[in-house]
Amino acid sequence: MHGFLAELAKTGGRIAREHLATVAEKDIRAKGARDWVSHVDRLVEDAITSRIRARYPNHRVLGEEAGASGSDESQPLWIIDPIDGTTNYLHGIPMFAISIAYCERGSPRHAAVYDPMRDELFAAEAGSGLWLNGQRCYTSGCKELGKAVLATSLPYRFPATLDTCAALWLEVQRACDDHRRGGSAALDMAWTAIGRLDGYYELGIYPWDTAAGELLVRAGGGVATDWRGSEAGLDRRRSMVCAATPALHAELLAKVKPLAYWLDAPPFDRV
Repeated sequence: MHGFLAELAKTGGRIAREHLATVAEKDIRAKGARDWVSHVDRLVEDAITSRIRARYPNHRVLGEEAGASGSDESQPLWIIDPIDGTTNYLHGIPMFAISIAYCERGSPRHAAVYDPMRDELFAAEAGSGLWLNGQRCYTSGCKELGKAVLATSLPYRFPATLDTCAALWLEVQRACDDHRRGGSAALDMAWTAIGRLDGYYELGIYPWDTAAGELLVRAGGGVATDWRGSEAGLDRRRSMVCAATPALHAELLAKVKPLAYWLDAPPFDRV
């Protein structure tokens, strides 16, 4: 399975890289407010999905662009983000990734996040470990928020949340070492998993943004939950907080948890 996920991710990455310089305005459409998709997203997702279907015709697939297919919940589920960081991609910013998670019984078991511009493949298997281009990796081990460099993104597609989330950012900024905003949740989590970052948190994400990344973080020795502190509800994920260590996760979770009430309000109460 490990090799198959790597093959899928690199296939998608090759397509994305080849089209980066030629994505034209006519190829871009809006899925919603400040939510864009190009024909390349669909090309990548179709290429990955068709390979999964050829090998595992009964498995379920949840993709960002095509949605869910397959209704037998006893079957494994593949969760795919063909280009995580689409806004970066459409602007030629080389910070995006292909994210694929293979899940059983509501939990990711294998994961791959591939950065085609740096040729970096982050891969994990539950219970076995985390690798970057075949080399075993671990989180930074950071235990204190005051020493942590974090990644986040404001939920810019949901204006009603911005005041509270901006206030949260300011509170966390005062408590941590510093923030980064890369524009790709999958890479933020992959970098947290291997220790380039110490933690990541965000409201308003989707399962395809984080399914692979949360396994990477756990396999590297870190903790990944939603803003309520739960690992459940993978296929309905709308928030995420990850950290290098349980101690850092607890401190960061205490900061974000007061805003978990958003998860019960539209549109976060549904995928």
